[in-house]
Amino acid sequence: MAKVDYKHSKSKTDSDIKDLWQTPIELYEYLNARFSFVCDVAASDHNHLHPNYLTESYDSALNGWAHLKSGYAFCNPPYSNILPWVKRAREAADLGVGTVMLLPVDTSVDWFNQLRKLASKIYFIVNGRISFVRADNKQKIHGNNRGSLFAVFNPRSFGDCRASFIERDEIFKTYEKIKVNIPDPNVNTVWPKEVNRIFDSIENAKYLKIEAQTKVRQSINKMIMDRLPPEQLNNAAKILVDRMEAKL
Repeated sequence: MAKVDYKHSKSKTDSDIKDLWQTPIELYEYLNARFSFVCDVAASDHNHLHPNYLTESYDSALNGWAHLKSGYAFCNPPYSNILPWVKRAREAADLGVGTVMLLPVDTSVDWFNQLRKLASKIYFIVNGRISFVRADNKQKIHGNNRGSLFAVFNPRSFGDCRASFIERDEIFKTYEKIKVNIPDPNVNTVWPKEVNRIFDSIENAKYLKIEAQTKVRQSINKMIMDRLPPEQLNNAAKILVDRMEAKL
């Protein structure tokens, strides 16, 4: 009988952060350059790499992310329970939202059997393993005991899943070439209309320093993505502006 899911075999990592690993920036930006992500759907305030992200409070595995409407989502899900994420990625693709999902290599488990049926393409990262980053101290941890793959759920592709391979060194070489053109994640000048509408409605928000304005807009955008009720969202944004004013 196949194992139910991926287990952290021989892992020496503290149990409270096993599901909170951050994707190494080199791999994330390599994928982002190809797919232009619109959101990170399995993130936290400590490990997200995209300014738009969904946290555990939203529970993407339960609620899905088809509400993003279009584009590609990035997903590095908790490895303790992968199957629900695979199913949600397929559902999102059927509704027009693509997903690129980073996963461990284990062809013996049920979720992989479902993955090969539901994904459009699977890329196995070969000739080296990925070193993930601890969410608590941002340190890369070497010695990953599994290989990695990323699966693409393409909303415009139907039919059998195809398998391909990419060398780990190619990912890092590509990152070195593109990193000079990667925008500063703390400076985002293009915001959804709803984010700007809420920001502009807050008294004195426009008088904050640029860095503080960016943080407020990021927070508003995150709360929208987390589907916080409008009244709570507006109150939270006002409190954040008040706190930043107090620091001036």
